[in-house]
Amino acid sequence: MEISKNKLLIAGGMVALLGVIITTFSVYHASHMHGLYFQYPAFLYGTAILSLVVGGLIVYLFEEKINKQQLKKILKILPKDERKVMQVLIERNEIEQNKLQTFTELSKVKVSRVVANLEQRGIVEKKKHGYTNLIILRI
Repeated sequence: MEISKNKLLIAGGMVALLGVIITTFSVYHASHMHGLYFQYPAFLYGTAILSLVVGGLIVYLFEEKINKQQLKKILKILPKDERKVMQVLIERNEIEQNKLQTFTELSKVKVSRVVANLEQRGIVEKKKHGYTNLIILRI
């Protein structure tokens, strides 16, 4: 799975920052509260909430990549012609139907049938676009 270095650095930085914040609060609490343990549960709840937020942000950063990997696994069960069309759509998200013929090296009729089949199943959407159609990936 190929992940950009920027996203890895951001995720690593967020986890490191979370560690620094938790450590700072723990040291502050230990040195300044002198036995006021009734505030410690609030610290734990705050830490848990902050951890969930950081985890959610990290998942958000990598969500698109995870979805693309899952789609590639699903492609293995599709028929050959549908697989060719879906591979192009996964890379581009949308494409004109006449260009889809060029990229997949399928005939005009075959592309039309495959797109109609995928549209019927709700996988793609077909919109008029001049003298051709714009094929949009819906999943």
